[in-house]
Amino acid sequence: NAGQNPQSGLIKACILNTGDEVGNAGPDFKHGWGRINALRAVRVLEDNRYLKDSVTQGATRTHNLTVPAGTIELRVMVYWTDYAGNPAANKALVNDLNIQVTNGTTYNPWVLDETPTATALNTPATRGIDDLNNMEQVTIANPIAGNATVTVTGFAVPQGPQNYWLVYEFVQPKVEVTYPIGGEGFVPAETERIRWDAYGASGNFTL
Repeated sequence: NAGQNPQSGLIKACILNTGDEVGNAGPDFKHGWGRINALRAVRVLEDNRYLKDSVTQGATRTHNLTVPAGTIELRVMVYWTDYAGNPAANKALVNDLNIQVTNGTTYNPWVLDETPTATALNTPATRGIDDLNNMEQVTIANPIAGNATVTVTGFAVPQGPQNYWLVYEFVQPKVEVTYPIGGEGFVPAETERIRWDAYGASGNFTL
């Protein structure tokens, strides 16, 4: 990228939004956003599926995405590097942004129940308004091809304007071998693991 390093917020957003699902569907308190898939994360950068913008108190920004036909999942995340909070404050978050994605229907981000009981903390994520975190993700299974509108609102921005990163991914139904990819050397008598990503594939397939 012309020798320029990306900002840490962009890298974090790419990693979180492209993680492989682990544990309960969506984010959870045991596994966070899943297992890192570095290949998918770097492709967000290579394919320019990200943008940077800012929002002020009470303002709204909209961004339009074009969903390709055949997409089995649309993933959208907004991440912002929040201002330092007061350690004595009841809530660590300073600037609170809200995200919604409209694709035929309007979807809120995934939220967790933070009630400090074993049952609540293990409850799968539901859609709702997030006022605790500086990253919000909306996923849509089998989205409608065509336009999807992302709305980012500055719900509470006492330290503004607040810059944010928007990253997105169109998961396609395919099988892709990620190791080996050609040119590797295998050691005799040692076990090698073949690795692949498979999304939307049902039944048997050939590597």
